[in-house]
Amino acid sequence: MASLDLDRIRTIVVTGGAGFVGSHIVDDLLQHCPNARVRVLDSFTYAADMSHLDAAFRTGRVALQEGDVGNLDLVTEVLKDADLVVHAAGESHVERAFSVPERFTLANALGTQVLVEAMGRRRVPLMIHISSAEVYGTGNGGLVGELAPLLPDNPHGASKAAAEMLIAGLRRSFGLDIRVLRPVNIVGTRQNTEKLLPRFLELATVGRPLPVHGDGMQTRAFVTMTDFCSALRTVVTGGAENATYNVAGDDLHDILSVARLVLDAVQDPVSGVSFTAGRPDNVGRPPLDTRALKALGWQAKSSLRRELPMLAAWYGARVPAGLRRQLHQVPDLAPQRVQAVTQAAGSGLFRSLERH
Repeated sequence: MASLDLDRIRTIVVTGGAGFVGSHIVDDLLQHCPNARVRVLDSFTYAADMSHLDAAFRTGRVALQEGDVGNLDLVTEVLKDADLVVHAAGESHVERAFSVPERFTLANALGTQVLVEAMGRRRVPLMIHISSAEVYGTGNGGLVGELAPLLPDNPHGASKAAAEMLIAGLRRSFGLDIRVLRPVNIVGTRQNTEKLLPRFLELATVGRPLPVHGDGMQTRAFVTMTDFCSALRTVVTGGAENATYNVAGDDLHDILSVARLVLDAVQDPVSGVSFTAGRPDNVGRPPLDTRALKALGWQAKSSLRRELPMLAAWYGARVPAGLRRQLHQVPDLAPQRVQAVTQAAGSGLFRSLERH
């Protein structure tokens, strides 16, 4: 199947469109696809927020459907006449995945399977699936390319790898074009404070020490939200059929260096870092080979270091100045391990699977 011309796209579906990544994708596609209307499908779990879509709703070109991506009948209806699907729904917090791995399997793997089946029913021309560099695990010791083996080392990465395997097993049967993006850590506004960067920024804002796991030497790569959305559009317009693309910026940081950058960016922090045991096997991540994406004309234009002053101001503004002294005294402000939650048997996902 051919790539799409952004000016000719009429209907786009974004799953998880009220979340961190999904809402930015909605905003970006509204700007660059002037003739398109966007349908957002979101189940509004804890990480989603209706306010993320405020600007999008003001365009008059967005419709919202609340529901589970695992509900086959619902998704099939939402995909009617769609030209493009961007699949950004799912669980994404690695530490949370150790507490509730079943939620990640349901949302990331089985939810993707249901979405692909609905695409087959509707004959949607193109889907962009947002996977994760976590599928590679610790890598093979050098630059990791798209043909490297998938060796996830946590439940989140495993669920994302399972989703990719399900896509590979289904798209030929349905004759679909599903292109996969494997981004490193995406940084931007609207991110839930369970994640590393917003957690560090808000803790620094109220003068609390930044919790660093182990010795802090674990490496992480980052890509800014603007660069990620640019990569997505590049793959929509010029990517190869059913191809996979790594998405990463050019810089690599260890966690302790990220903490130092945050403390430099936040005005008047009154504390430093605290070293904690952290989760088991919290290890470094390898740099990604992005030559395939760059061959399409994409290039990262920003970096974590350049983005941090803006992010510090945005996340700092979420903590009213009058409350900062009070919050400094609150014990255990940093997010702790979540309690296990169960998926009710009467959910949309299970009802969908029972009808099969």
